[in-house]
Amino acid sequence: MIQRIQTLWLLLSIASAGALCFFPIYEGLFLNGTTQVFGVRENIFLFAGITLIALISLVNIFFFKNRGRQKVIILINMLLTGGIFAAQYFLIEQLKKDIGIAQGDWQMAAMLPIFIIIFHIFAFAGIRKDEKLLSSADRMR
Repeated sequence: MIQRIQTLWLLLSIASAGALCFFPIYEGLFLNGTTQVFGVRENIFLFAGITLIALISLVNIFFFKNRGRQKVIILINMLLTGGIFAAQYFLIEQLKKDIGIAQGDWQMAAMLPIFIIIFHIFAFAGIRKDEKLLSSADRMR
């Protein structure tokens, strides 16, 4: 049901998760002068987590008749996204120690989990707005 605003926010979160899979999150410079680009696809844990977040958001679109379940799923997905964001940071820090990266730069795609969380917050607000609208319509009957 595309006409509901929370559906659009959930689609944007899916698009952000998809973009995170294709863009690099860290670029490191080794001691010998070569550079290496790291993305989510290099780590199966991060890739599976981002894929799970996108799938949960996609499935959540079809729970439009059960707004309570939709809100719970969005909250769970937000927690999962926060966990993936933290895991992304700690895995890159561990990778820097293990491989011996002299200097590195975080890429813009590393911030996409924050946008996923923001889009989930907007979707949650849209669901609450729908609930208020329906409750006010029920009072008018």
